[in-house]
Amino acid sequence: MKTVAKIIAAYGGLDRLRGNHIPLENAPYMRLVVEYIGQGPRGLLAIAVAHYYEQNGDAMRDPEMVFEVNPDEEGLASWKQGEWCPVSFRQDSLDVYREAVFLCDVNQVAICPKLVVRLNEFAREWDRNIEQQGFLKVAQGAQS
Repeated sequence: MKTVAKIIAAYGGLDRLRGNHIPLENAPYMRLVVEYIGQGPRGLLAIAVAHYYEQNGDAMRDPEMVFEVNPDEEGLASWKQGEWCPVSFRQDSLDVYREAVFLCDVNQVAICPKLVVRLNEFAREWDRNIEQQGFLKVAQGAQS
């Protein structure tokens, strides 16, 4: 999620994201929201990325992915590098929710490796689409 990492950086980084969210409007595309949602199953920071639309007054995710990110500011594994670990995928219109990484018992993490691979593939494509649709430019323009 290199593009989303750049969006977060444009808004001041992870420290500023905590307790906030980044809503980006970019018509004709669905609103993109990036938010810090706490701690993931492995104890890393959890970031949700979602496109939203409204249906009958309800916010619908199309899709939403939750990732765990390394909070380090520097290094190959830092959040800025965009190599995020997918935790879950949700698409409300299809009533789909999948967890790739979750707590199955006290302090025991379960990982579904095949789902992690599929979610990583989807995330790479989605991240490219987010950039091609101009959301990074909107974020950078909003902060200049």
